[in-house]
Amino acid sequence: MNDVTFQQAPSTVVVLEAAPKSSPKTQSARATDRETARIRWLLAINPNTPTPVLEHLANDTSPSMLERIAENPRTSATTLSRLASHVNPQVRAAVAENANLSPKTAWRLAQDGSADVRLRLAESYFAPLEVLRALCSDENPYVQHRAQLTMGRLIAEVTSLRMA
Repeated sequence: MNDVTFQQAPSTVVVLEAAPKSSPKTQSARATDRETARIRWLLAINPNTPTPVLEHLANDTSPSMLERIAENPRTSATTLSRLASHVNPQVRAAVAENANLSPKTAWRLAQDGSADVRLRLAESYFAPLEVLRALCSDENPYVQHRAQLTMGRLIAEVTSLRMA
């Protein structure tokens, strides 16, 4: 008969360390921070949030929060002007679609280095006609086309109002 020998593989011991228990104070602080962030977000997206509150919230560093503030219809032209200089193009693009956009800020956005920002401005009904006209000759063909479509739509609406 053949002798069969079995060798036992060396056993490995896995030690699982329990995550350090955080103190109730730390847990409470984290919960408070989450709730504060949630309230700030809700204020930023609420169209009834007063302008001074939005101005205060605009000191936030989160680009997604600043986008919501830029989209808010109660955000002042002054705050929009400040957000139009933000490093994040999505924040600047959100500014381009706000009804409180000042002509000066619209002109600045029309010369923005990001084609996405100029495209959002070209889509905006709140952009001054002179800015849309300038975007009709933008270096980016998509921006040009969108500005032409927006101008055409605005002219058609004005014409239909005159006919009514």
